[in-house]
Order: sequence, then structure tokens, then C-alpha cells
Amino acid sequence: MTFFSNNLNHAEDMFQKMYETYRVRVFDYIAGKVKDRDDTCDIMQNVFFHLWLYKESLDINTENIIFKTCNQEISNFFALKKKQPSISNSQNIEIPDESADQLKEQYDKEEQLNTIQINIELLPAPRKQILTMNKLEGISQEKIADRLNLSKKAVKKQISKAILFLRESAK
Repeated sequence: MTFFSNNLNHAEDMFQKMYETYRVRVFDYIAGKVKDRDDTCDIMQNVFFHLWLYKESLDINTENIIFKTCNQEISNFFALKKKQPSISNSQNIEIPDESADQLKEQYDKEEQLNTIQINIELLPAPRKQILTMNKLEGISQEKIADRLNLSKKAVKKQISKAILFLRESAK
């Protein structure tokens, strides 16, 4: 039995009721572990955002899920805080602007993807279909073989040939 039904308005109403019921308890729980009020509010927001994303899977154990999510978000907060360097007022650390490099990397990746898409279109239709089913749709080679009435070895060979073609074309 799920906490929310498939009706979107009903799910939103139920989420609102859940939020109103648990928000104070969640805030107090997080505040007991994290002393800064802003951090507590951020973590609380992350908790309810996570619950919103997975609202369809909430069930009778909603309270357990809420507080497990609290613990998870608190843990994520402290893990992230450990990774961040501590900067005191006496230290002025210059953080280099890497946006141009990141933009170039993004552009290069997009160019590579465009090249791959163009080269996939050059594949013979059956090979293209098998590659698409396996790599883009995530269908296993065994299921492809069953669907297309081919041997598993033939499917594997077609995928290998397609990948080899794409690698050669990328050079």
C-alpha cells in the first residue's frame, strides 16, 4: 500500500500533509545533529526534496523513511564538509577560473557525440538496430537474440563489428 495514489493532485495533497506533519520533527532532529541553522534548513530542504522525488514509493513506513533520509542527508552534509578545504579569514586562496576549459571539454564531448551519431547512421540497418537495442536501450544480448531470432553469438558479433566501426570512424 503506497502512501500516495497515482492521482497527481492527491499525491501533492498527501505530500503537503506529510510535510506539515513532520516538518517540525525533522527540523528538530536535524538541528540536534547540526548546530548551524542555515545548514539545518539546507539539509531539511534536501530531505523533503528527496521525499518528493520518491513520493510514489512511500508506504506505511513513511516515518522510518523520513528519518532514514534525514540521516542520509546529514551524513552527506558532513562528508561534503570534510571534502571542502577550511578557509580562514587570514588566508586568501585564489580559485582559478576553469570555466573556459570546462566549456571546451563540453564542446569536445558534444562534437564526439555528434560524430558517433552520424557514424551510427552509417551502419547497416540490422547492425544499427542491434547496437541501439543493446547500448542505448539497455537490452541484454540474450534478449536481443530472442527477439530477433538470432544466435547470441551473432548478436555479439554484430555489436563488436559496430563498435569497431565506430572506433575506426572516430580516429
